Amino acid sequence: MIRLTFHGAAREVTGSCFQIKTKDINFLVDCGYFQGSSALEDRNWDAFAFDPAKIEYVFLTHAHLDHCGQLPKLVRHGFRGKIFCTDATKDLAEIIMYDTVKIMKSKYERGRLKYSDGSPKNLLFRNVDVAETVRLIEPVPYTKGVELSKGLEFRMRNAGHILGSSIFEIWVPSNGVKRKFVFSGDLGQPGKRIIWDPDNVRHADYIIVESTYGDRLHKDHNESVLEFLSLLKNAEQRKGNILIPVFAIERTQEVVYELNLMVENGLLNNVPIYLDSPMAKKATEVFMKYEKYYDTDAIRLIEKGDDPFEFRGFRMIESVDESKALAQLCGGIILAGSGMCTGGRILHHLLNNIENTYTHIVFVGYQVRGTLGRRIIEGEKIVKIMGQKRKVKAQIHTIGGLSAHADQKDLRYWLRGFGTTPQKVFVVHGDEEVVKIFAGNIREALGLNVVIPSHGETIEIQ
Repeated sequence: MIRLTFHGAAREVTGSCFQIKTKDINFLVDCGYFQGSSALEDRNWDAFAFDPAKIEYVFLTHAHLDHCGQLPKLVRHGFRGKIFCTDATKDLAEIIMYDTVKIMKSKYERGRLKYSDGSPKNLLFRNVDVAETVRLIEPVPYTKGVELSKGLEFRMRNAGHILGSSIFEIWVPSNGVKRKFVFSGDLGQPGKRIIWDPDNVRHADYIIVESTYGDRLHKDHNESVLEFLSLLKNAEQRKGNILIPVFAIERTQEVVYELNLMVENGLLNNVPIYLDSPMAKKATEVFMKYEKYYDTDAIRLIEKGDDPFEFRGFRMIESVDESKALAQLCGGIILAGSGMCTGGRILHHLLNNIENTYTHIVFVGYQVRGTLGRRIIEGEKIVKIMGQKRKVKAQIHTIGGLSAHADQKDLRYWLRGFGTTPQKVFVVHGDEEVVKIFAGNIREALGLNVVIPSHGETIEIQ
């Protein structure tokens, strides 16, 4: 018997962690951090529902915090198996995990690391745990089949979400028969800048698929870029600042890539552009290291001598003093983390700019329920930023076409690519109402046997 348990990302868009266990095998796909409301983040301090020392392998789909963020905690509590992912994922996850320790320590030292009821938390893990986690990571290239002990096999395919992101095909033996599980990880939009489109997979017995944007369709990418350019030009004329909360990995690089094209083609002039995120700077350096994952357009741009991460008017900010100096900026573009406005330098820029009617705040990534970013998008008139109340007078924009996630049509297209009908499709990584909409959509359109698991639920597969 095979037991599939959903320890996270079940009827929610965070904390990805799935366990497969047989009498001989015990592994995880992802071990992510819960993000969002204070109550949801409290879950990160709960004991694991399994013994970390008995987990043999972790298959890591990509380096975003909600997929890799609890790996050091897993190691701290006894895991000593292997972690499989791509080389780019290893480098990016290392940056994310060390940054998480830095943020936790800062909150802890200021007495702000607390549970939702106000009681203090201890550090979840430390730098030494991150170092041990990195030591356990074993990079594997795309499409290479790997045989592990007891007949377990896996292969990674490109998920097209962020640099190095993977779809996992895993063959699990039980009672003399192998069942093939396909974990989508997070799937990207076809036609995105920089990296290749998601790979199609032809066969699976069981599919675990994300549904972040399973209830909607993104605007066409070119239409989104024109919308983005239009608001940039508007702000340029009115000398208003443009704040773009960005995730350090992928969203930053994609947006910078678009800005580079605008500047190089004379569509944007005399607008200073600042990347105010030390972590995003490090992640961008990793992107520059892995040109082998770039798509044809990005390679062609580089071959022409155009570095997409270095252009007129663009500057990466590192020091705190330089970041503070941006408070005097008029008519500039600031990209800063975090992408959901839950921390980082974007909070200082929001504090200084959100009450200015000339300010534009542009959201280019998913905002989890309970985050400051989500509250701003949903139209709250007064928000609390770093303990201070501010009226939201800035102009708010969401540009879904620049998202790193596939929309409903893209997800359905990916599922349609399977040549044989799977026995079951488990829909995960989406808010509850979104999961239900997407599940209904693919039941009707594709005739699939769809299951919506709950947090902590175990499905037994004979």
